[in-house]
Amino acid sequence: MKAYREALVSFLIILGIIVLVYWNFGPSKATATLLSGLTLASLYFLLGAGLSLIFGLMDVLNFAHGVIFMIGAYTGYTFFGNPRLILNTLPLFLALSAGVMAGTFLSQIFSKQNRVLALFLASIGLITLWWGLKGFPLRPLVAFEPTTPGGAIPTALAQEPLARMASRLGWMVLSGLLLSLGTSFWSKGKERSIVIYRRIFSIISLTAVAFLILLERNFLEKSLLNLSVDLRFLLAMVAAVVVGAILGALIEGYFIRPFYGRPVAQIVLTLGLMFAGGELVKFIWGKEGRAPMSAPSLFATSCISPNLFAWFREHCSSIYIVGRAFPSYRLFIIFIGLLMFLIITLLLRYTRLGMIIRAGVQDSEMVEALGINVRRVFTIVFAIGSALAALGGVVAAPFVGVYPDMGGIFQLQAFIAVVIGGMGNYAGTAVGALILGLARAFGDTLVTTGFALPGMAQALKASPAIARASIVLVMALVLLVRPSGIFGKKG
Repeated sequence: MKAYREALVSFLIILGIIVLVYWNFGPSKATATLLSGLTLASLYFLLGAGLSLIFGLMDVLNFAHGVIFMIGAYTGYTFFGNPRLILNTLPLFLALSAGVMAGTFLSQIFSKQNRVLALFLASIGLITLWWGLKGFPLRPLVAFEPTTPGGAIPTALAQEPLARMASRLGWMVLSGLLLSLGTSFWSKGKERSIVIYRRIFSIISLTAVAFLILLERNFLEKSLLNLSVDLRFLLAMVAAVVVGAILGALIEGYFIRPFYGRPVAQIVLTLGLMFAGGELVKFIWGKEGRAPMSAPSLFATSCISPNLFAWFREHCSSIYIVGRAFPSYRLFIIFIGLLMFLIITLLLRYTRLGMIIRAGVQDSEMVEALGINVRRVFTIVFAIGSALAALGGVVAAPFVGVYPDMGGIFQLQAFIAVVIGGMGNYAGTAVGALILGLARAFGDTLVTTGFALPGMAQALKASPAIARASIVLVMALVLLVRPSGIFGKKG
């Protein structure tokens, strides 16, 4: 009965917004407004779904989630237009990761380690990391566009010689080794031998891949840039998702895990990661925003298709919907949002992992008592949530561009969507994102066209602040009626 009541409340709120939009703007403009709302709702959902899953299972309020959204956008943007930056920095990251794994392996052998020695090794590791990155030509590698301050720099002049880069890889391995040994006093217990053998294989594989990418970086850059726009965009999406998943797993394993059960420390830590991540993005890509990324050719032809069936033949950038042109790429964003909602729903309902996640949300101690490795599930959920956020970032890049503040802006909207739907409730997050997206689109339309009241000949014009305030107003109204959110649990 409670579930029906929650669904009815959601339906009435959404229906009220739709009726208000159609009553004021008419069918043509109202349909465009609703589609704009669905576009925003899809982006809010991709970011908010991870927040909801992570909070529901682990009780972790991750303020660094927006940074992963932003890094996903920048990663996809860079992979699509400037692969040389990734091809020259990825080997360094892989070498550092190999060193960290090697340090973890050695810490199993030299397990007796005091805190003073650990801090000393970590300090030497940081110094080694600084030395290995000193003088790295980051600015020339980023300067690939004619609009870049100072102009574009050819790849041959932007990147360092192979010998210099190979020495940097060595420093990265050493720094990762020292940092891992220096922080090993946080870990508890010993790994099984099978895990150690896998770790050795991973160390060798990561090092080999790092050197292989370095040796073939020029060939890889030309090959990627010669691919079709559609395939490059698809690979950019994959790259962003992989980077997001890896970042999520690293954040959970190295930052969040030592602070489970300490919510204040988690909040302070994730806030610190949020600010540090924002500054890192500014350091690498600069403080200036970038124009929207090129959309796939399926949405790039400069024309307007009369209907969806004609668009499949013409691939126009816009489609006539109820007599009004609407950008076809935004329909793709809506499709991605719906697809991810369906995939995650099926994952939660019909897979063993989904069963464990749903049971863990209800009672994680019971799940652990059944012999299930809850910590591993935590890492997987964090990686899935971060991958969704990164996917949202890369699909948003052709829509809004990329800029250093985009993570904080979209994260705020996603938090509000999660609060409206109910903290930790996945379905509630989807409903909250839908309500929030429609409310924001309605507010944006009010700013541009105004609002006609009965008996008034002229529409009332709204301030741009109304569009931003509309989402907070909706949240306040929902929380007045349901303080725990539409699908949230009391207490």
